[in-house]
Amino acid sequence: IIKDLLSWIQDNLLKERPDLFLQDDSVRPGILVLVNDTDWELMDTVNYVIQENDRILFISTLHGG
Repeated sequence: IIKDLLSWIQDNLLKERPDLFLQDDSVRPGILVLVNDTDWELMDTVNYVIQENDRILFISTLHGG
């Protein structure tokens, strides 16, 4: 499930400030998650079961000044 992917990303990829990407058991508000070009809100968010060949994108809509 995507929740497991988020844990893996936190443990293996995020070197600094994981709080800028994760909040509790999900991504922070302002980060758009797409599964096969579809908003994950339509696919049960963190509970979506990842299928072979799924493409998952994380797009930040946040910006600094």
